[in-house]
Amino acid sequence: MVSDASGEAPAQPVTGTGVTTRFLNAAWGVSLVAGILTLVLGIVLVAWPEATIKVVAVLFGLQLLILGVLRVVQAIIADDSGGTRVLFALLGVLSVLVGVLVLRHLLQTVVVLALLLGMFWLIGGIIEFVHAVGDTGSGSRGWGIALSLLTAGAGIVLLVWPGMTLLTLTVITGIWFITWGLIVTGMTLYLRFAH
Repeated sequence: MVSDASGEAPAQPVTGTGVTTRFLNAAWGVSLVAGILTLVLGIVLVAWPEATIKVVAVLFGLQLLILGVLRVVQAIIADDSGGTRVLFALLGVLSVLVGVLVLRHLLQTVVVLALLLGMFWLIGGIIEFVHAVGDTGSGSRGWGIALSLLTAGAGIVLLVWPGMTLLTLTVITGIWFITWGLIVTGMTLYLRFAH
């Protein structure tokens, strides 16, 4: 084994047969950027919850568009079953669709925004759960299950209480983005650099 200047063997990506492991190894930079951007967005939302709905809607819409493109790419490069690819493609299309709707109607009510985000997070959480449970070859199966349950839970909260104030919606979403960003960033770094 070749060592670097410090005498230690360089970190190698985790190998595995799961689509999440293969995707994060193949496009780890994109996953890392998505995780970090989501984390930063969450911090901004929690730090300045009085932001106007227009700014919050633009940030939500952009984040959904980025994640949608990421999921479509994941569906394209996955060499798993057709069902897994279809689920990721549907999640990507749904994410892009909700992102475009949010950006198109910036002055929509908080209730509509909460319902759109709630539906996206609930459906996305369910799809991620199905994928994580079936992804037996992945070193990140537990992380995937935890992330999917948190995503679905955040969606349920928004669907149960869609009339919450913008301040409450912003803080809840910010906390969720921080959690999601930390998990995705940690999972990406672990799968990329764990021995």
